[in-house]
Amino acid sequence: MEATDNAVAMPPQRPRFERVQLNTRVRVEIEQTLQRFVEDHNTTVQSSVDLALAEFLAARGYPLPATDDRRSR
Repeated sequence: MEATDNAVAMPPQRPRFERVQLNTRVRVEIEQTLQRFVEDHNTTVQSSVDLALAEFLAARGYPLPATDDRRSR
């Protein structure tokens, strides 16, 4: 298959972090708003929830520990 100008570009590679399954339920209104945000900002639910929880916890005095994944490339 030959690449053309109409080919879809691959998204940039995200940093790899160890992940665990977080089983939870949210209100329908939150899920609908989150889906709209994800679509409007070309992101993922996983990335959005990860960042939201990190900011929520940091604002309450529970910052994430620094990791080697923040090193410059």
